[in-house]
Amino acid sequence: MNVQSRIEDVLAPLGIDVGFSATHLPTGQTVAIAPQRLFPTASVYKIPVLVEVYRQAETGRFKLSDRLAMADAHRIIGSGVLQKLDAGVAPTIRDLAMLMIIISDNTATHMLQDLVGTGSITATMRQLGLLDIHVVLSMPGLFAHGYGLPPVPPPSYDAMQSAARESDMAYDGLAFQRTANNTTSSAADMSRLCAMIFDGKVASPASCADMMEILRAQQLRDRVPRFLPVGAAANKTGTFRKIRNDAGVLMRGEGDAISFGLFTYDPTPLPPANSRLLAQRNALINDAMAEIGAILWDRLGKG
Repeated sequence: MNVQSRIEDVLAPLGIDVGFSATHLPTGQTVAIAPQRLFPTASVYKIPVLVEVYRQAETGRFKLSDRLAMADAHRIIGSGVLQKLDAGVAPTIRDLAMLMIIISDNTATHMLQDLVGTGSITATMRQLGLLDIHVVLSMPGLFAHGYGLPPVPPPSYDAMQSAARESDMAYDGLAFQRTANNTTSSAADMSRLCAMIFDGKVASPASCADMMEILRAQQLRDRVPRFLPVGAAANKTGTFRKIRNDAGVLMRGEGDAISFGLFTYDPTPLPPANSRLLAQRNALINDAMAEIGAILWDRLGKG
């Protein structure tokens, strides 16, 4: 059974929507499922944010060693630790990038996205020839649309917390749309972006190497890299209710790497708030993503 068939067999029982693309970079061998279909990225969009931070640093607009002070208005719910710290804490820009990637810190992301400008991120994707990566929403905007809150003015931290406790997700809202009006990407273009970082083509070689170092420090390894050797993956996950994503590069050895983008949407009806069913579905999808990582590692580009 070939790689494509094995991956399709892993996904078939789940009943989920999938966008997938993986390429063995030395040979160009690719496997894919709906690779051009747009999906909400969730936190995978932090990879384009990372690229834009490094590109703007290279222009001299700021230094990665500059410090940014966190204000109360920067706090964002969800993943991350900065939201729980006292206002005034001032990590370096590189520290914020590290937090944004390796623990998916939403407050760090909000600070960096404010710094570089949301429009600049998408503009850079176009300059790189990536037409299907759309960064549209701010972090407050993502949660506002995700919970059906008014996006203007941006919701406060307390309002976001209350909505997360008391409201179901607005699945018919902008945060779940698969269009260029939302923060979305195709699996193919996100895989290409990861390959371009690995190949040193999105910024200077030194900047790309540092981005790879950050991505390789990823602590969220329960999806595609789960069954792989420690340090073998440089990746970024993305999570929203019904959404489980992952993208990055798998590194089997010198000159032997695989870029990938894997986006999923689970249409299973879920009760409001967290539930046993949600946890079970998430576990099944994470398990499938880990199996796909193992199949890619063992077979793609090996004949």
